Amino acid sequence: MFTALQFSQLVAAAWSGPAVCHFATISHYVAPDGYAATRYSASYHVGAACHLGEGPCPFEAIARAVDAFAASRPMPSLLAAVAVAHAAQVLSAAASQLAGAPLRRPGFAVRCRRHRATQLLLRRA
Repeated sequence: MFTALQFSQLVAAAWSGPAVCHFATISHYVAPDGYAATRYSASYHVGAACHLGEGPCPFEAIARAVDAFAASRPMPSLLAAVAVAHAAQVLSAAASQLAGAPLRRPGFAVRCRRHRATQLLLRRA
C-alpha cells in the first residue's frame, strides 16, 4: 500500500507530541506455499519510553502507537488528548485522499495553476 518513505512521512505527520524520534517499519512475509502477509509497525520514542503499534494496516499501526502513548500518560492528560485527536484527523484526511476525495482546500500548486490559466486567457484576448 505504501512505500517505506510514504509510511514514514505518514507516521511523522500523525504525531503531535514530544518525541525524540520515530520509526516506521514495513515487514513482508512470503511462505513457500504462496501465503503472503504484510505487517506495519510504528513507534514513537519519548524519553526512555518506546510507544509501539503494530498491525496489518498502516493506519491501525499508527493509531495503536498513539494510543500506547496516550495510555502511558497520567489521567487526565491534555497532551494525550491532543495527540490522539491530531492523529485521528491526519489519518482521516490521508484515508479520504487515498479514496479519491477532493481536497478540502486547494493547495499552493492549485492556486498557481489557476492564476497562470487566467493570465494565459488574458494574453490571448
